[in-house]
Amino acid sequence: MILNKRGITSVELLVCFIIVSTIVVSMYNLILNYRNREQIEAINNEVVSFSNNLQKVIQDDLIKGHLIEVTSVSEDKYSANLSFDSPSSYTTTIAIKPDEGVISYGKSGEVIDYKIPGIADLVLSDESNINYIAAVNGYLIITIVLNHPNFQDETYSFTISCPVNYVY
Repeated sequence: MILNKRGITSVELLVCFIIVSTIVVSMYNLILNYRNREQIEAINNEVVSFSNNLQKVIQDDLIKGHLIEVTSVSEDKYSANLSFDSPSSYTTTIAIKPDEGVISYGKSGEVIDYKIPGIADLVLSDESNINYIAAVNGYLIITIVLNHPNFQDETYSFTISCPVNYVY
């Protein structure tokens, strides 16, 4: 029996290096893809959480406070005054400020600024608006639109709506 005592040739060493390098690069790309997906999911979760919290605050007030009147809807449809009668008479103001990334809402003198999440490239769209459909029993529609490159169609929107002076 004759043994080859030359060791590893440079060609064999080069082939092993290429195989190991290919495996490392493909694993790195796989990890980057998972990391990007995780970041996109974190952005989506934060935006959904923001929208759920804002909707709960406003929708609860609209229904539990019994919205009876919508006044002073601005021409740009970014602000309005709302009047309630339950448990006692009070007014609130809602204002959408796309240039500041803020939605202001609350009782007169107690207005709270709800700033959109501090995510890079997340913008409060100027397509956001407040619409009031005047009628015997009118209807208030508040549409909030957020833009971000990672959203499907680059937009995420939600609507808060309520009948005005609805008799229970």
